[in-house]
Amino acid sequence: MQKWMYAIPALLLISPMPVQAKEHYDVYSYDRWSEPVPSQAGYTAVRAVTGEDLGIGAFSEPSDLFMDEGGRLWIADTGNDRIVRTDAGLQTADVLNSFCMPDGSETHLSAPEGIYVSKETGLIYIADSGNSRVLICDDAQVQIILTKPDSVLFSQDLNFQPQKVLADKAGNVYVVLSNITTGAAMFSPEGEFMGYYGANAVQSTPKIAMKRFRSLLSTEEMRSSQSRTVPSGITNLDADAEGFLYTCSASVSQTQDTVKKVNPAGDNLFTSLHTVWGDQQPVYDITTRRQYQPMISDIDIAEDGSINCLDRTTGRVFQYNKEGELLFIFGSLSEQLGGFREVTALESFGTQVYVADDRKHSVTIFEETDFGALVHEATACNTAGNDDDALELWYAALQYDGNYRPAFLGISAGLLIQGDYREAMRYAKLADSSYYYDRAFSCYRREWMKIHGGEMLAAVLVLIVAGFLLHLYRTHRKERTT
Repeated sequence: MQKWMYAIPALLLISPMPVQAKEHYDVYSYDRWSEPVPSQAGYTAVRAVTGEDLGIGAFSEPSDLFMDEGGRLWIADTGNDRIVRTDAGLQTADVLNSFCMPDGSETHLSAPEGIYVSKETGLIYIADSGNSRVLICDDAQVQIILTKPDSVLFSQDLNFQPQKVLADKAGNVYVVLSNITTGAAMFSPEGEFMGYYGANAVQSTPKIAMKRFRSLLSTEEMRSSQSRTVPSGITNLDADAEGFLYTCSASVSQTQDTVKKVNPAGDNLFTSLHTVWGDQQPVYDITTRRQYQPMISDIDIAEDGSINCLDRTTGRVFQYNKEGELLFIFGSLSEQLGGFREVTALESFGTQVYVADDRKHSVTIFEETDFGALVHEATACNTAGNDDDALELWYAALQYDGNYRPAFLGISAGLLIQGDYREAMRYAKLADSSYYYDRAFSCYRREWMKIHGGEMLAAVLVLIVAGFLLHLYRTHRKERTT
């Protein structure tokens, strides 16, 4: 009954929904009860590109994507020991597989798994995994080589196995290592090892809690023989326009710190969010008769601050706004356009999202739909403080999807700013947002007291005087009777 009480007013507000591009998979989102509901597509697949289409031979294990400032897409073609550089439309391409070393000799890539191009310096950073190094290049000339650190902080028993690489605005380099769980290895702009950054926390489980309790009762010798509990390692990372680093971890055993926004001190700024990254319910595979948990294997921060997460389990892309509210879900595991066999990398540029498939040996381009453009424009207006324009856009978004929760939140926030607190409370209730409802109710109560406070005070005074007169009357009557 409660669901229908909230849903009926929303249905009355909307007119017939415009038709969007039809995907081969069911387009859905999640409502305020964390139940999957049909939704409109925010993105639709328009093209899948292979190496043959680009005239450079088939891709083999494309494992990373990066879009530079000039609109060129870089592809780490791991199986072919090369880096492929294309235009944003994936029409033409050239290949990089050899570089000139500082001593003048020539070197070749071996199974590169990560690629990054600095906006500030234009330098190219390559995680040359097969050669156990990171190359920092100026076009075809190698400037700096990062190898296994000679430091007490790095165990010399471990190999240096770089998977992903990124550089911040100051030139510091962050390297994701496949055999390290203490965060990303951090290097100075000159290549000096500085330690680790952004380590995940150990997730508290009943088993781990019991292990800690036993360690308190154990002797020093018993503790030394016990196995250590370590967090999951970082799988991928990206940075936003402000310089904040975002990391993701593709681990089935750990649901904490799946996606993090890390400040310069290494703290996770997303700890206060209640966002479920990926599907909010386990995915059941009828073929294998197993339930699969989300595994966020790549993360991309779009130009407008949207957070794109790639789920390796389902082949889906989950897009969130800056506050962690789910905007769109697109992609699937299938053979059709827009479907994948095994996703490996994710990147965005303008109105497009690119997804690499390891087993299809292709890169799929998703284009923003009319509904997606409307939602992004409304979000941008909210960020810029144009609340009146945003309010109209959110009303228009409900014409496409009458159950779209971000629209309810946007309308509630806009009405709250306009001073229409009663309507703001109603839309906050439709979104099941206690935060906006409490704020609207507090303002509505204060406004009501301003309007009716004098009347209430006069009524109280009348009651006091009436009570006093009634008391005098009863006292006088009692004296006469006596």
